[in-house]
Amino acid sequence: MTRKILIYINVLSLLLLGVNRLNAQEKLEKEVQVVKPYEPTISDAFKITHLPKITDTVKIIPEITYMLQTKPMNVGYTVTPIKPAKMVGEPLAKLYNSYVKVGLGTKMLPMIEAYVNNKRSKDYSIGTYYKFLNSIGKATFANDEKEFAGFSDNDLRFFGKKFLKNAILQGEMGLLSNTRYFYGYNTNVDTIIQKENIKQNYLTLNLGANYKSNYVDSAHVNYDFGFNLDYTKDNFDNNELGFKILADINKIFTAEMVGVNVGIEHYSTNEKIDSSNNTIVRINPWVGKFGDKWRVKAGINIFSDMRGDNSKAYYYPVGRVEYDMANHYLIPYAGIDGRLEVNNFQKISRINPFTVPGTGALNTDHKIILFGGIRGNFNSTTYYNFKVSYQLIDDMAFFINDLVNTDSIGNQFGVVYDDVRLVKYFGEISISPSEELIFNVKANLRNYEMTNEAEAWHKPSFDLSFTTRYNLRHKIILKGDILAIGKRYVKLDDNGNIGELESAIDVSLGAEYRYSKVLSGFIQLNNLLSENYYEWNYYPSYGFNILLGLTYSF
Repeated sequence: MTRKILIYINVLSLLLLGVNRLNAQEKLEKEVQVVKPYEPTISDAFKITHLPKITDTVKIIPEITYMLQTKPMNVGYTVTPIKPAKMVGEPLAKLYNSYVKVGLGTKMLPMIEAYVNNKRSKDYSIGTYYKFLNSIGKATFANDEKEFAGFSDNDLRFFGKKFLKNAILQGEMGLLSNTRYFYGYNTNVDTIIQKENIKQNYLTLNLGANYKSNYVDSAHVNYDFGFNLDYTKDNFDNNELGFKILADINKIFTAEMVGVNVGIEHYSTNEKIDSSNNTIVRINPWVGKFGDKWRVKAGINIFSDMRGDNSKAYYYPVGRVEYDMANHYLIPYAGIDGRLEVNNFQKISRINPFTVPGTGALNTDHKIILFGGIRGNFNSTTYYNFKVSYQLIDDMAFFINDLVNTDSIGNQFGVVYDDVRLVKYFGEISISPSEELIFNVKANLRNYEMTNEAEAWHKPSFDLSFTTRYNLRHKIILKGDILAIGKRYVKLDDNGNIGELESAIDVSLGAEYRYSKVLSGFIQLNNLLSENYYEWNYYPSYGFNILLGLTYSF
């Protein structure tokens, strides 16, 4: 269509030019027909895509000359070393490591206890301890008679430690005085007891030292050397001097451990107790091997018992094996053991302070001890241990009322010895639901088979102890204790008459209120069931009694 319009326009232009020329010559008239109206258009524009280029064949390279003058510049900068970063810990809390405690009670008058120790130190620790416990109480007998059953205990000790680079040197010196009265007697005998005639006092002086390594790696030999000196005398001029020298040396290897224990004990007494001295030498070499879940230890105990001119050697195999079957939940164990138990004047008087003055003692031969059991944790708060043992024992000591003197009222005890076959069952469970609450219970069940004696005199076939502690926001401390013992048999005479001491339960409760960090008060309720049970024949214990007191810390 556009082309047609252009053609028409061109034709029209030619015609107009021709008309003009004809007008110049002659007048021309023609008719033109326009088919379509005129529509003007503009063609597309095209830009040039190439830039103009100038080609110059002459190149001029300028020459530049630099002149540099070096000159040092003093910047005046000083290097300051950066101090290493340090972790800032919490400030140390004030340490209350000394206290004084005083108390009064219905049977105790008074009670004093003091402990003093130095403050924090990396070099040494030194302190002293003193306790005085006195009683003026009376005990009630089966016939409702009351007798003075007081006692007095004084315990004074000085101790210290020196911390060396790879060892600890420590020492202790103590003075112990125990006063007792032979207040128990056979109520069937018509007698009058004078207090000054039944008094007994044991005085013991102790001196000890110890030097022990504290290596934390297995490349060194570990050692522990100790020395102890004891002197004991009573109110009747009986005395004993004894000393011990002990050494423990061991070395850990990759999966093995070897060691040896050595000990020498010597006891000399006056002739009223024993005319001959007693020396015991012990050597115990051993070797152990351990893995991730099991441990094995084996060795031998060698004892030499030299009493006067007589000497006897004892050999005991020792060993133990245990295996962790369930990640500390179940650990069965078993073993064999044996030893010579040393009985001396000091030990006998501490077990039973009502023995006949100047009573000597024989050593007890634990010929063989076979044991086995299981221990472990029920969970993170409960621990248990159950054990059964079988023992053959020679010269086991038993206390009987003095039957030598025909005029004896039974207020003193002698010692008899017998060979025993003992089967013992032991159980322990400890539960700690939280840091504030703790429960612990232990029980023993024993079966004695005697050789000569009719019964195991004064030995209970059953005993149980229960202890609990509760800390209420570090403000109130509550505690409870239960002690239960089964019936015991006593020898009344040489004619075969046997008596029984009934089973007993002793319940005690205590509480402490901490008024501040330095001052607190306490109360102790003893023998709540008010049982006048007998620990020794003819010797009733106190009934219900109360002890009140204060504690000051500094």
